[in-house]
Amino acid sequence: MYKFLIAYKRALFLPIIPVAWGLISIVCVIGGPFGTAVLSPLSRFALWPAAIAMGILIGAAGRVSVREYLGYRQFWPEAPLIALLAALLLSPLFWIMLRALSDDGHTMPSIIELGLYTFLISLVISTFRHLLAPAAVTQALAARQSVPVAEAAEPAGRLCARLEPELRAPLIRLQVRDHYVDVVTEAGTGSLLMRLADAIAETEGVPGLRVHRSHWVARAAIAGLRRDKGKYVVQMRDGAEVPVSRSYAPAVLALELPEIGAQETR
Repeated sequence: MYKFLIAYKRALFLPIIPVAWGLISIVCVIGGPFGTAVLSPLSRFALWPAAIAMGILIGAAGRVSVREYLGYRQFWPEAPLIALLAALLLSPLFWIMLRALSDDGHTMPSIIELGLYTFLISLVISTFRHLLAPAAVTQALAARQSVPVAEAAEPAGRLCARLEPELRAPLIRLQVRDHYVDVVTEAGTGSLLMRLADAIAETEGVPGLRVHRSHWVARAAIAGLRRDKGKYVVQMRDGAEVPVSRSYAPAVLALELPEIGAQETR
């Protein structure tokens, strides 16, 4: 749940969100789409900012669920799944709001029509996001490094070069999952079919250390150390807690990390 909240907060606090909410709300209030032109200006002003805000909140939750829990990040099947969730969750709410504000329900679209409209709009938004994501990520990385975009280096060298462009961001940690290594960056999580030792070898340029046979962490992403029933746990800045095995504990303790919420062994 904490992982979901972190990703959800990141999705909602993008600078484009309030701009998009304001512009789309103004266009819908003035234009009166989906049969709302028959409503009074006051009713449209009450309807559309609230409806657009609700769409953003629910759409972001659907996107985080599909990407973080189902692991789909490519346009197919990510975009259709997000669009389907948006249609199922939003169209009944939109339909209720329209009926509540309309004096003549016959002029309003049916719930099926609203679902179709919602699905298509979500699909168009996802299409633009996938088309623009590589350029946006490259520019963000270049800004962090204060160098021209063309000269920006890939974070974590060869390892991040294996990831999708939209995931190429500062590295947080690596984790073994079956025969895969989950690569967690500030932009999300990608999975690579390789050994952990090979993945660590490709993190050149990123200071870090192995803390468990199944975990490696970037030094800059560590928030502190926590003791839980005699065992150590590395607290990461993204909220994740990574176990420290006994054989790797000396290297972790040598970092002299601040202890967070230390507990006494009983």
